[in-house]
Amino acid sequence: MNNVAASSSFLCTLPGQGKDIAYHVAVSFLDASHPAGVLFTSFVGDGRRSFGVLTDAGSLQGALASSSEALCRLAIGQAVRDHLYDKAREGDYVLDPDAEPWQGELKPVGAGVRANRPRQQRFQS
Repeated sequence: MNNVAASSSFLCTLPGQGKDIAYHVAVSFLDASHPAGVLFTSFVGDGRRSFGVLTDAGSLQGALASSSEALCRLAIGQAVRDHLYDKAREGDYVLDPDAEPWQGELKPVGAGVRANRPRQQRFQS
């Protein structure tokens, strides 16, 4: 689906009760090239909110099949349209390919992160 440098995990802000709520959205994969859906998680507010918008990998075509961002934008658009974040306790949902892709800001998480050794700090007593 994506090359290694591209992110499949993003941060976004969705409507919530009284104020917007930050969500982590991430594409889950059946294998390296077949996305299984988009998982939404938020720890803001009243406990953890988590739900998924699942897809049949064989049904994805074009940008949805090759871009995590495009798939996330479509899933977020569906979540906003159907208020799925208010229904998180009801379980997961099936991706609607006719949903309008979300146009808001998506911040990539972990794109291009290198696996360097952690820096060591020296403490003086």
